Amino acid sequence: MRTHPFIVLAALVSLVLPLGAQEDPSARLNKLLQNEPKTVYVAAHRGDWRDAPENSIQSLQWAAKLGVDIVEFDLKRTKDGGLVVMHDFDVDRTTTGHGLVSDLTLEDLKKLNLRAGTGHPTKYTIPTFAEELEAARQNHVILDIDTGWDYYKDVLAQVRATRETDQVIINVFHNTSLSEVERRVGKIPDDVTIMEVVNMERPDAESVINSYAGHRRTIIQCDFKDATVSSVQKMPEYRKTTPIWTNGLWPDQNGGHDDDTALDPGPPDQAWGWLISRGANVIQTDRPRELLEYLQQKDRR
Repeated sequence: MRTHPFIVLAALVSLVLPLGAQEDPSARLNKLLQNEPKTVYVAAHRGDWRDAPENSIQSLQWAAKLGVDIVEFDLKRTKDGGLVVMHDFDVDRTTTGHGLVSDLTLEDLKKLNLRAGTGHPTKYTIPTFAEELEAARQNHVILDIDTGWDYYKDVLAQVRATRETDQVIINVFHNTSLSEVERRVGKIPDDVTIMEVVNMERPDAESVINSYAGHRRTIIQCDFKDATVSSVQKMPEYRKTTPIWTNGLWPDQNGGHDDDTALDPGPPDQAWGWLISRGANVIQTDRPRELLEYLQQKDRR
């Protein structure tokens, strides 16, 4: 029997496309929320900042090319009320300028150049929130808006305007119950995906997590220095009803099961594998390329 050339071509394309690029981001986010048991999703912290300036459009594009599912980024408000993609309150570390974002207009900020991770200036500029949303749409990735909860209403309005609600995760106030979040910002619409970041060593960690049972589209981010505390031991139980996001970034966020430990001394099973064994179905990482390779080897993609 002859094989149709189109079938052969499709098979070859599937081999060269990065994982994640073959599926609509809204469909991926829905699968994550449904707690599909096999797949572990990869979130690139501030994009692929090893290859492009952190929180830049280019870092989003490079992360998407690697095949990550989610790009995490941060927001700050300008003097004239705009929202720009920036982690720090000031621009000193990441750009060629100086001063607080809140003291600078969007026009001022657009004149600055972003610095690479090595500190040297690049040709790239600070993106607006609108530009980040458009880049996510074009590059087919989910966005996680981390430090933007102070602007929740503006963020939601802008996401709604671009019709990207089903492609975006909005972080809310840390260690805060759903009722308290809604007291501050109003009722969270049923179609909005939120993430609550919980310090698992707090005595109220379990009650905070349980308070989100009333909002179906919730992800719980679990942070902890001490991996022996009871709430960390219960993470596989929480995972039965709620997606669990963990961080591979620094040892004090994961009980020492971090990105660097995964690679040196390794093996990754003792770091990323440990997080997965505790229920994680999202890992935020500063090593997206290596984490993706590991998950592919473990058949978790």
